[in-house]
Amino acid sequence: MALVRARQSPGSQSPLEPTVRSNTRKRKRDPAANRKSKKRKRTGEEEEVSSADSSPVRQPHIPDRMYRLHDLNTSKAIQKAREDVSAKRARHMGLATLNVHMCRASMCVLDDPNLVPDRESARTAVLNAGRSVLGLSSSVGGKPLARCCGFWVDWDEKNKIGTALTTSRLICTKSASLDSWSGQEEYDTNAEVLVHMQGGTTEKATLQYHQKHYDLAFFSVRMDRPVHILSFNDGVKRSDHVFELGRDESSFLRISHGVVKFLNPNLLERYHYMHVHSADPRPKYGKGAPLIDFGGKIVGMVNGNTSGSFIPSSILVKCLHLWRKFQYVLVYFCF
Repeated sequence: MALVRARQSPGSQSPLEPTVRSNTRKRKRDPAANRKSKKRKRTGEEEEVSSADSSPVRQPHIPDRMYRLHDLNTSKAIQKAREDVSAKRARHMGLATLNVHMCRASMCVLDDPNLVPDRESARTAVLNAGRSVLGLSSSVGGKPLARCCGFWVDWDEKNKIGTALTTSRLICTKSASLDSWSGQEEYDTNAEVLVHMQGGTTEKATLQYHQKHYDLAFFSVRMDRPVHILSFNDGVKRSDHVFELGRDESSFLRISHGVVKFLNPNLLERYHYMHVHSADPRPKYGKGAPLIDFGGKIVGMVNGNTSGSFIPSSILVKCLHLWRKFQYVLVYFCF
């Protein structure tokens, strides 16, 4: 604080105007205060880092006596701490290094010589096929309906329109019972469908045709450049090794390995179903996605109606040919 002194003139009882020292002198900051400030800053940064997904999970210690307190605020605080720990564990398991399905799929595709004898050829086939795999989502009245995958099957160069094939489950508002022949499915042909591109962009898709029996749906999408179309392998056989592809919510490519089963459809399933035994029998992201062989050709489409079920490429090729020619797919029943 500046010092103020009052000077009196000789013979005067009142002081003269005080002389005020300049207040511009800077005080030296205490080194201890600097250390405390830096410590507070570090503490804030550490707290921010500790809340990140990659930081360790800190299980809160709650003494037993806290549970015996009949206090609403205490109970809410305990519940909040437990929810925070559970949420952080869930975020941990979503990381690429801890995600069980991603690690398993990556090992099957690239690292296991028993499943993939030629790593480089498998890698090339998967990456090439991944360019054709799409993520699609549907909604009705602004409410999410379903999320599936699909793949490109046609390209109109003149109108710049690509055609994607996926499962009709994308627009199904009422699922069937265990009996696929009961005919209880209901579809909303006016549902809004979006195609999720890499980079977070979306394009609106328009329904061209859907086939209830074969569980197929064709959507047209306006694109600014040609789409990547894969060829079909209509000779899929039981015991063949295949790759299941799919896209998650972030449009990341999901890959899993499987083997076609020696299994016939049961009486409740469509007669054209085939089955694959894989690490993920009910893929969360694979409905409507292609199955490919080690050469990168499509051998089927995952529908996920039953465990490991898929529609073989022989059916897909016939349906695609009929739709291109007649804009309709006729169903034949043999008795």
